[in-house]
Amino acid sequence: MYRGRPLLFLIAFFPHALATVHSFPSEHATTKLPARMSSPHHAPPHSAASLAGFSLELVASDPEGLGHAVVHRGRDGFLHLQSLHTNLDGANSSVANDTATATPQPDMYAPLRLPSSVVVIVGTGHAQQSYLFKVNPSSNMIWMQCVGCNPHSPQRYRLFDFSESPTFYNVMGSDPYCRPPFQSELSGQACSFKITGPGSLSVKGYLGHDQFIYGEKVHRNVPFGCAYKAEHFQNDGLFTGVIGPAAMARGLTQFSYCLFAGGEASRRGFLRFGSDVPRNLGYKSTRILPALDAHDSGHYVSLVGVSVGTHRLNGIRPEMFARREDGHGGCVIDLGTTLTVMSQEAYEAGALRVKRPGYGLCVRASEPVMGRRLPSMSLHFAEEEAVLAVSPEQLFLKVDDEHGWVVCLAVKPGRRTVIGALQQVDTRFVFNLKDSKFSFAPESCILDSIEAA
Repeated sequence: MYRGRPLLFLIAFFPHALATVHSFPSEHATTKLPARMSSPHHAPPHSAASLAGFSLELVASDPEGLGHAVVHRGRDGFLHLQSLHTNLDGANSSVANDTATATPQPDMYAPLRLPSSVVVIVGTGHAQQSYLFKVNPSSNMIWMQCVGCNPHSPQRYRLFDFSESPTFYNVMGSDPYCRPPFQSELSGQACSFKITGPGSLSVKGYLGHDQFIYGEKVHRNVPFGCAYKAEHFQNDGLFTGVIGPAAMARGLTQFSYCLFAGGEASRRGFLRFGSDVPRNLGYKSTRILPALDAHDSGHYVSLVGVSVGTHRLNGIRPEMFARREDGHGGCVIDLGTTLTVMSQEAYEAGALRVKRPGYGLCVRASEPVMGRRLPSMSLHFAEEEAVLAVSPEQLFLKVDDEHGWVVCLAVKPGRRTVIGALQQVDTRFVFNLKDSKFSFAPESCILDSIEAA
């Protein structure tokens, strides 16, 4: 059995980015709006979308965003995780066993590309600025750090100064948009929001309207959250906030993305809306489950079973993925979660099938091990034909530790099941908001990309 660092060694480098929107109680009576936001002006009516479709370039964050590790797509097709504490100039550690392969040189790899952010121009006048937003398909709103936000996370561009944007208006508590999970505050002069998420993320602020430019179009009176407090916002020193595709759709009913990885460091994919979403006769579909209440967010689907290789796992039952009334459990698709998370019961049943006798969830990457094909995984949804296949190259990571290369299952246990970004690579995902339908089909996603300017 491989007795090196546990599987959580992998997970430490990949924090979740899934957040949930909630209402929250009023602040103390002394809470004040920033000067511009204290103005009692109402925003003009929201403009209706006139576009049949549009697309935004998806941008990958800097490699430093991965912390103390670098991920590459190797020539063998697997994702390789290299610890920066490892001496990449040498071969194997002297204590590695004789079945471990030699440590490849770093120039054999191309950077892994998991683009998940967009550039949006916010505001007018002196406040107008391009900002980098993290895309979260599970979110139904847009929020950003604004001037006066304390604490806040350092970001690439200056904090948005709404007082310098003549087109900015705060959302009043009486505005029809100010309904749960948002809350009227300050005697109806403001509408507040709160966001919480993994890693003790806590964001508070007020809603406003302003001009946004994206998809080569000017979008006026876009509602968004202006944060005055952002605690534990893991933004890699780049992102100003988080943007939900549903909030960008402006009346369009579907959006789509297709992730690619490795070999093309200078290319960008797309977040597509409306008629820009490619048609595919091979789409398989499952229903997006209804929200539990106004505070709920996320695209939950009905996962009922798992196969490893060609074997359906009898020990995994649909109730292991059922969503409870308290909000725990369920299965959600998330671009911001890097590695797939499996509910604890299902993970334990699947791990028994994946691990080899005498090894565990990490296997020394010897020639005999790599010579035999590692198993694939299939996720079975409620609709019989809706099966999402995950190849061995997406199911396992090769890790370079102090003893050489090992292959580890790129899935971890948790309270609910999350289909993560690494397991979404080379699959087109389509979210139909009108029909509450999630569709997917295999695709060489690098073909739906362009050379970065």
